[in-house]
Amino acid sequence: MKLVQLCMVGFSVLLVSCNTADNSAIEQKIDEIGDNQKILLKKMDTMDKSIKNLKLASANNNKPPNNKKDQPPKADPNKVYNIPIGDSVSKGPEDAAVTIIEWSDFQ
Repeated sequence: MKLVQLCMVGFSVLLVSCNTADNSAIEQKIDEIGDNQKILLKKMDTMDKSIKNLKLASANNNKPPNNKKDQPPKADPNKVYNIPIGDSVSKGPEDAAVTIIEWSDFQ
């Protein structure tokens, strides 16, 4: 009995492996997919080149000016600023070593 079952399984495998159906439609679809993939890859390469060119153009436009006259002066942390207080409200002694001035808007 086992021999008959083994023969039937072997015969089934043989029939499936010897499929002589026309696979040209499947091969045509696979070729079409491959062609479309090549087209997409070319378009992606073109887009990558365009993006690189845009980045280069943007980098060239955003360079800081070489003209030192256009740049604001750098802050000097050791500079002492004399600001007239006038008749503004103040707190503490008049001859304090450090004066902190706060500007605010009460709107």
